[in-house]
Parts: sequence; structure tokens; C-alpha cells
Amino acid sequence: MSKRMFFGKKEEEKKEKQIALVDQDDELEKEISLLTKGDKGSVSKVISEVEGTIKEATKASIRDVKLLEEGRCPSCGRKTKQFLFTTVCEYCGWSTFITPEKGHALIHLKDGNIVESKSMFQIVQGDILGITDDVVRIRIPSGNISYIEYVWADEEIAARREQRRREERVVCDWCQKEVDRDEYVAVIYAAIGTNQVRYQFCSEKCKRSFEKQYPMRIHRNCYERSCAECNECVKKYEDEVTMEKLEEKKERPEKKV
Repeated sequence: MSKRMFFGKKEEEKKEKQIALVDQDDELEKEISLLTKGDKGSVSKVISEVEGTIKEATKASIRDVKLLEEGRCPSCGRKTKQFLFTTVCEYCGWSTFITPEKGHALIHLKDGNIVESKSMFQIVQGDILGITDDVVRIRIPSGNISYIEYVWADEEIAARREQRRREERVVCDWCQKEVDRDEYVAVIYAAIGTNQVRYQFCSEKCKRSFEKQYPMRIHRNCYERSCAECNECVKKYEDEVTMEKLEEKKERPEKKV
């Protein structure tokens, strides 16, 4: 059985989706052929296992992204510290960071030499791959590396600062006023429809006005009830994160004109 018949896709589409297997096509075809001759059910089982792995990986990715969006650590769930290009959990040590897009990296070797690379990745074996123009230019054993320096372009730092400034602002879902994300910002996690939604307000006053305008279904009671105790909607946020909706915030002081 040919790969084209087995996967049921055009050769061009197959090449795009299996670019990582370019050098393994012949070997893959032989293995599929052997499996098919021995037990056709084995091929279906392998495909099913792959699909299951992809689904689980997708769920895990969505979970991690949602936790990070809420400023939570994907590993332990605690609050993280946010820097311009780095996120760190001071409780368990988890961290992630962004490397320069417009700058480059300088790999300082133990012998005193310096290797410049547009970007780099640490592979499973621990070695560093230096990549420039989408091509691996060098592979450096981890034991030869002293430290790595990231060189940032000034405009990239300025753009990130502006992005962070916008992220730290909240547009009230009631009065549309834009305010800093501070201790006065009130939050509601509720499902007026089918899905759980997060609403943010500049003050408790706007939050209460919203609740009066959009009363909850009695059996849900999203405003007063913990999300952890409810399964009446399709949830988008972790139960631990939604506990903040039960906290009553201080009234925002009126600005004197």
C-alpha cells in the first residue's frame, strides 16, 4: 500500500504537513507496509494512539496558556513574576523567556571565543543549536559553553514596554473607562450564555451595576457561587483563578478635578 493511498492526501499536502519526516519517508513507508502485511489493525491502532497523544498535548497546551494568561505558573499554579521578556515562578522555579527577534545571541565559550547567532535552541542532549536565516549554522556541546548573552534592539524593548503598559490597563465592561490593573479592579466569572466569561470592572460600583442589569439564572447564581462548586457551563478558567470573583474590592477613590 502506498503512502498516498494510506493517508488519502495529495503529495503536495503531505510534504507540507510532514516536513520533519523528509529524510524518513522511505523508512516510514517500509514500516507501514510491514505492519499492514502482518496486522492491518495495528496501523489503525497506531494512528489512534497518535491522535490521542495529539489531543492530550493540545489540552495541556491550552491549560498552560490559560494559566499564563492569568499570571499563574503552569507547574504549581502559584502567582508568577512578570518581566519584560521573562516569566518566573519564585515558588517552584519554573520559568520561560522570549529571545530577541531583532537582536541576536552571543554564545560565550569556555575557551574565550564568542559565537554569534540570530537565534538558538537547546536540544534534548543539552547541546545548543545556533540558527541564522532559518539554517542551523553550528552545534555547540553544552560543556563548552560558559554563558549566553542576549543582545536586544532598543526598538524591540520599547515596543515590549508599550505592550506591557497596554496589558496592565483594564477597560471596564460596564462604563468602558480604562484604568490601571490595581487593587480596585473587580472581576466576575459568569456564564450568561453557555460559556464561562470573565468580566472586569473599574470598581465595585460598576460591578454591582452590571449584576443588576444582567441577573443570573437562579440555578446558576454565578455572582455569589464559587465556580469550583458548579458545572452548569463550559469552563474556560481554572477554578482556583476564579476565586477572586468572591473578593469584594475597595471603592475606587474619586479623582478630584
